[in-house]
Amino acid sequence: MAWNELTVIDMDSHIQERPHEMYEGNIDKNYYHDFQRLKTALVESIEKGNRGAIAASRHAILAPVVSDSALGVMDSFGLIDREFILEHKSQGRKNFGRPGRENLSAIRPEASWDIKIRLEDMDASLVDVDVLYPTHVSSYCALTDVGFENALYRAYHRWVSDFCSQAPDRLKWTLVANMRDSRSAVNEIKYWEKDPSLVGIYMSPQGPNNMLLDDVGLHPIYAEAQEQDLAILVHGGTARPPYSPGTFDLRGAWFLQHGLGNPWAGMAALGAIIGGGILEKFKTLKIGLLETSSGWLPSIIERFDAHYQLSPGHVPNLKRTPSEVIQEGRYFHGIDTWEKTLESTVASLGEDLLLFSTDWPHGDTAWPTGVEQVCEWPNLTYSAKGKILGKNALRLCPRILG
Repeated sequence: MAWNELTVIDMDSHIQERPHEMYEGNIDKNYYHDFQRLKTALVESIEKGNRGAIAASRHAILAPVVSDSALGVMDSFGLIDREFILEHKSQGRKNFGRPGRENLSAIRPEASWDIKIRLEDMDASLVDVDVLYPTHVSSYCALTDVGFENALYRAYHRWVSDFCSQAPDRLKWTLVANMRDSRSAVNEIKYWEKDPSLVGIYMSPQGPNNMLLDDVGLHPIYAEAQEQDLAILVHGGTARPPYSPGTFDLRGAWFLQHGLGNPWAGMAALGAIIGGGILEKFKTLKIGLLETSSGWLPSIIERFDAHYQLSPGHVPNLKRTPSEVIQEGRYFHGIDTWEKTLESTVASLGEDLLLFSTDWPHGDTAWPTGVEQVCEWPNLTYSAKGKILGKNALRLCPRILG
């Protein structure tokens, strides 16, 4: 056990994909030539020094977007790369969550493909199990060809399943559901549902074309996830498809997009799930919301309760207050380990809701100090720490230790 005999499960860790290398032997044969064009674009981008980004950059090959503007000046000309926080500097990284403390350790990019380094760095951070999400895979929804989008999802699934199979007790993965092709998503779930390392279905907080999570087109995915006892794991990203609030209406200001975008998207996702009656219709479905922070949760639930009372006609499928839905125990919520509101959030909502999540190996992670940051709060009981670090994750995703 990693911390005081408690199992630590990181419910939000990542693979930083290198599609031109990872998918080479995993792409469907009928999409091989499409993949070769994608690979050429990625390699050329990398050769130009642009990192081969799929999305979330003005240099992205698929969905370029301005997400590097500075506040306080009217035109910043992209001189400060939004991806600077992803650089793996040997001298370490700013301790942004605890600025009075020493630098955080440098992140080894090889953790995304080298199993030995992955496990070494998990050990260094006291993590027993990583639940893996891709970084940009869900942004393939920007492709015109939905068939190629599905082929790329399948290629990633083949790669990540093989990667996890090298350490099946410690690495688990999430299947990317095609939100604009629920039939293919359901077929993919059926194909992989017996994989012992698969623990959940990855969906974005909003889908393509302003789709919200209450959309009836997503119901087949929810139904299949419920049938297979796989959690829906909602996880977003900044300024990339499927676009979330703030992408185009904040003047491309990174400080606002990155600071507000994920919480804002999380609020909308939570409201659509609860207000749309998803947990009413699917009686045993479990849902987790990751990488949106958690300090806002008590106040937004209070606001949703008030608006339910104010106009229940606008949420006709909701038959009880949002707080009652939350208290039922099928909704879970990821934290940022550096949040200073953690004690008050637990005091308000209880200890059965929150999930330990680090976002490693992305540059804005507090790795390897995440467990320390959670456990240093004096008013969190040993019971609460144990639930946040791992026990809540096991209730959400029982397959983790299955």
